[in-house]
Amino acid sequence: MKSTWTWLGDHLALDFVNTVVCSDGTTRQELWDGPEAMEEWLEAEPESLPAPAAVSADDVGGLRRLRDHALELLDAAVREQELPGDSVEAINAAVVAAGTARVLTHRARSSTVVTTSTDPLRELRGHLAAAVVDLLGREDLANLARCGAPGCGQYYHRSRPNQRWCSPGCGNRARVDRHRHRRLNGEQ
Repeated sequence: MKSTWTWLGDHLALDFVNTVVCSDGTTRQELWDGPEAMEEWLEAEPESLPAPAAVSADDVGGLRRLRDHALELLDAAVREQELPGDSVEAINAAVVAAGTARVLTHRARSSTVVTTSTDPLRELRGHLAAAVVDLLGREDLANLARCGAPGCGQYYHRSRPNQRWCSPGCGNRARVDRHRHRRLNGEQ
């Protein structure tokens, strides 16, 4: 398994959108670079997800488009802007097409997603879209942030209000980068 997926384990919607790295807001590094990468991600994802028997390049393309809509929604939420209508429609359509519903389990603060679809790919799309709906409907949405460290750009939940980076490693990288820039510019 690739070390690419070591960050998995946050909210499923964040794991979903962080399959592309937009470190500077414009340059994208695609982590789902083919069916094998997506299959590895499905295997590594801690949440139990419906998975098709085989993933095709077309499947990857469709899930990337859904992911890009989710990215637009999270970006708007982080910027405290109105959610883009076409992305809201795409996420809602995936939830509805799979007949997706969130139901409680027997433990407090625990739920699961069920679908009425018998198509594993449609079920997967519905499951991922429902996670986006769940995340954007949470009251602690203000804790959602995008990492400002050079080369990162991943979305994460802040554990404290002034947190600027998704991990200590990103914080270290940002401080080293800031120090390097100061030395190059003759600042102390």
